[in-house]
Amino acid sequence: MARQLALLRFDARTVPGLLAATARRVPDRVFLRFLDPARRGAPPREVRFSDFRTMVCRAAAYLQSAGLRPGERVLLLAENSPEWQAVALAAQFLQGEPAALFASLASTPVVEIARRVAPRVAFVSTKEQWAKLAPVSGDLVRQGLSALLTVEALPAGSVPEGLKTTSVASVVAEGAPSLSLEDFEARAAAVRGEHPFLLLFTSGTTGRQKGVRVSQDSIVRALEAGGPSTGRTEKDVGLHLLPFGHIAGHDQFVLAVAQGHCLLLIAQRDDLLSALALGPTYLFSVPLVYERIRMGALEKVDALPGPLRRLVHHALEAATRVRVDGAVRPGDRLLTMVADSLLGRKVRAALGGRIEGLFAGGAPASEPLFRFFEALGIPLVELYGMSETAGMISSNLFSGPRRPGVAGLITPDHEVRIADDHELLLKGPLMLTAYLEPEDGAGAYTEDGFFRTGDLAELDADGWLRIVGRKKHLMVLSTGKKIPPEPLETAIASESPFEGAVLLGDGQAYVSAAVFVRKDALSRLEAEGKDAATALLPVALSTLGAFSDYEKPKRLLILPGSPTDYPDLITPTLKLRRPAVLKLLRERIQALYTAPKPATPEHG
Repeated sequence: MARQLALLRFDARTVPGLLAATARRVPDRVFLRFLDPARRGAPPREVRFSDFRTMVCRAAAYLQSAGLRPGERVLLLAENSPEWQAVALAAQFLQGEPAALFASLASTPVVEIARRVAPRVAFVSTKEQWAKLAPVSGDLVRQGLSALLTVEALPAGSVPEGLKTTSVASVVAEGAPSLSLEDFEARAAAVRGEHPFLLLFTSGTTGRQKGVRVSQDSIVRALEAGGPSTGRTEKDVGLHLLPFGHIAGHDQFVLAVAQGHCLLLIAQRDDLLSALALGPTYLFSVPLVYERIRMGALEKVDALPGPLRRLVHHALEAATRVRVDGAVRPGDRLLTMVADSLLGRKVRAALGGRIEGLFAGGAPASEPLFRFFEALGIPLVELYGMSETAGMISSNLFSGPRRPGVAGLITPDHEVRIADDHELLLKGPLMLTAYLEPEDGAGAYTEDGFFRTGDLAELDADGWLRIVGRKKHLMVLSTGKKIPPEPLETAIASESPFEGAVLLGDGQAYVSAAVFVRKDALSRLEAEGKDAATALLPVALSTLGAFSDYEKPKRLLILPGSPTDYPDLITPTLKLRRPAVLKLLRERIQALYTAPKPATPEHG
């Protein structure tokens, strides 16, 4: 029988129930250490579990006074903060539905989503966030918006008449109206698994952002698989990096609620180094953050004098053979200790000195990334899920085994099928309850009720899941060859000086690639009188030894910098919007394929 993830069932079956249980058990334990951007340079603000329970009680009293009824929505457009979660949890205690937006969203999608959500209450942080909503605030009031929570004071005259504005600080302040502890416990007990946990919006890589309705039961089941696979305990201190618009950001937050462990919470990426200095025991992030740490470490190695540089690279290769490939030669073991001393110690120090493991989700982690951290004795544990599955489908194991390029073992709460075209299909209690609008669910399910993930997958006899690519992104060359682009893009992006890649060539005779390249590397090539596209093609190909010749790019298009330098090309979860890239490069792509064919022969 194929292996599956182990489960650890919680007694409480809802997030309000989990919070109530943990706040009773460890009321004085520090839950959050928040690096508040409004108090730059000050020590983190500490929030105990009992403090957070009190914040939720006060926020619930406010929402109740604002007229929030079961099933009505609270729109949250703000950066991460304890107050964000207190308001969201308060809505759940009242059986309302919190609707989470990425704070990085531009005004156009914010307006479009807000109209669809039709909130009773809205929570915005800054004047800049309110400026996104203000133009349609009158329409939202006519739809039912009656109360507005803010962090900053808003400009005079920007709020429509009849919309009551309240500062969140006053709502959670000492002496503010609050639910009693008895009422808190009673309301927690009244929340059921089928009640709303959160309304999330997909990243919109191909257009419209779908509203995904996640239930209490779904998120708790995600924790019950994720807790054992990640090996986290109540003694952990986790660094929380992902925005609350991202389902994985909630998985980590709620796991800490359930277990009673501490989180270092940041609102801005600029605070990452300050948070690392506080000594987290684990990080949970998208792979891009870890890629930048790896690239930075390797750049420092490459700046060493020649003999020392060669020794470090040789030692790192030996450590990879020992810790990833299982080599047992004494010489490799000795060099592994050298790698730990010359490189591993510095990487661990940069991560705060107490790191036990790195957890990656939201995008595939490249094999070089996996092998780098594993070689240094730092487990890199990849998880796989999506908003529609409360963030959990499968996971590698902190306690082992872990495999590069593998999405892990599947939770037994999913019934799994691989379709004839290799699409991964799922059914079970972890699935979304519904999309916000019925049209977003059109075609989302098979006739017998399996959810179409849109991911092309392979499942081996031992139960290990591998994601090959996205079905909608599958490229078909004019030769008839079919290519899932994601594995090649991930491989290219893992090699310096590339920062990202998008494969090109659908309907053409051969493959090309648009690559994002560090600006300093482009400057060096220009100073040397070299054409960047020509000089970097062999570098890109050097990462693709495992792929067939017809899959490898024959030409490159260069985009200076990182994908993050092109806000219109990335989603809030830092994924590239493929259609936007293709639109931006339309003329250059046409010119690329009308020029004489590259001399490199095409092989099947």
